[in-house]
Amino acid sequence: MFEPSLSHPEVFPATALPALVPQDAEIRAHLAWMRELRPGLRLYSDDTYEQHDLTAQGEIAQGLRIVVLLEGTLDVSYGARRLQFAAQGTCANALLVSVAEPDVFTRRSRRGGYARRVSLTIDQSWLAQAAGGAESSALDIFMRHHLAVHQWQASQRVTAIAEQIVRPPEFEPLMQNLYLESRVLELISEALAAVPGTTPRVRSEAPRLHPQDHRRMRELHDYLARYEDDDLSLKGIAKHACTNPNTLQKQFRALYGMTVFEFVRESRLQRARQALERDGVSVGQAAITAGYSSAANFATAYKRRFGAAPKLSRSRI
Repeated sequence: MFEPSLSHPEVFPATALPALVPQDAEIRAHLAWMRELRPGLRLYSDDTYEQHDLTAQGEIAQGLRIVVLLEGTLDVSYGARRLQFAAQGTCANALLVSVAEPDVFTRRSRRGGYARRVSLTIDQSWLAQAAGGAESSALDIFMRHHLAVHQWQASQRVTAIAEQIVRPPEFEPLMQNLYLESRVLELISEALAAVPGTTPRVRSEAPRLHPQDHRRMRELHDYLARYEDDDLSLKGIAKHACTNPNTLQKQFRALYGMTVFEFVRESRLQRARQALERDGVSVGQAAITAGYSSAANFATAYKRRFGAAPKLSRSRI
């Protein structure tokens, strides 16, 4: 999200209903925590109660908007798409918006309303430079859709990063800018990793399947990637996919290059790794996530898969 600035050339001055316009100095104070970290990468954060009813608008350029609402409420519109959401306690909410063409941003606030949040504006030029020629099909598809929105509950890691941005240490200006930039880059990485559609690539040499079988295997793939219970059996999985075990194994391997249970094991290890790195869970909790009753056996499997002990992956948040 990009708040309207009084001086930034990309946006119009803040506008409001005549009876609701606060003093210019108050608007400037409200926008005091906006800064451009790099060309095309801007940060806005606040932790305030609104002093007036206000409707503010500004032009927004092409790119991405990331919002982490730690506490309070937000009522905003990107073009004709209105978004209203809230957060309280430890349940922070995160939002990713694709702006594929120039549009208008609107923010509405009520006197006494409270919001503690971080908002990032990421221009296409910055994204292109950061990508360095690399491609991400899922992100590209998301960005091609104007006003596409992905909203999710922020992880403990994302919440911690956002809190650090809202209340940074009292460094000298240079060190504080570097600190904020490092936090923002990590927040962007976490947000982009949340974009739906990041599934393993299908092997180009995979035999052709009937469209119905192809769709069935993809649906099963997504189902197994989310499944967390330990009562899986090949017969039960085949029944869920409306096929028989032999056909299931043949079609799944043809499409994904591994057996069903190899995929289940890989998915759970990946989930455990994310829980360690992003949420800072204990090794014991990660073992349960991966479906292991023994933390020692989990550690062995984890090191074999990722080349390091799970305790070395654990983030201290």
